[in-house]
Amino acid sequence: MPWTPALPAAFLLFLLFQVTPAQKDITQKPAVLLVNEGESVNITCSNRTKGMLVGMYLKREVLNAMEVLYITNNCNSLTVNVRYKDRITISCLQTEVRITLHQLQKNDTALYVCRGSILENYEPNCVSSQGTILVVKGMEQAECHMASWVPYVLSFMVLISVSVLGYLILSHIDIKKHCQEGKKKQSNTVYEDMSYTLRLNTMATGNAYNNC
Repeated sequence: MPWTPALPAAFLLFLLFQVTPAQKDITQKPAVLLVNEGESVNITCSNRTKGMLVGMYLKREVLNAMEVLYITNNCNSLTVNVRYKDRITISCLQTEVRITLHQLQKNDTALYVCRGSILENYEPNCVSSQGTILVVKGMEQAECHMASWVPYVLSFMVLISVSVLGYLILSHIDIKKHCQEGKKKQSNTVYEDMSYTLRLNTMATGNAYNNC
């Protein structure tokens, strides 16, 4: 697929929708990789659940979706897509898998997501990460357009900041609403207590006259 400036922006928007929902069960780092053709990158996936990791996929999504690799038996068994053959190395450490992609090409640009199969309480379950956006730039573009990455990175930061700010504003409004409701209930309670005391005083006065 030919390179277009709109691709990074589309990926950043996709990532925003990936990370804003509920927490993922696999932590994947980094979130964004911007590299030149021919370079290598590291993607680290960590299992955050209490279950035993049975196997893990690295899947390519959005552009030319495919299974890049599948790891089982604590990294002792590895299945690699022919497109990435001889371009992937891995290392495993307890609950963490480190994947290195070598000799990157422009058509490797995509969203890469770690998905795992775990066994927890003897029940199989599938877990996922938020993914890593990988953008590979051709060598002919590297020298002339390095500054062109800045707007996309800034756009990503702005999108994340706006989403966090929106969440904080909604939380503040909700807290303020609860405080106002609490003050209103407290005022009603004081009014009821005063009314009740006034009625008691009136009744007491009436009884005194009746006894005379």
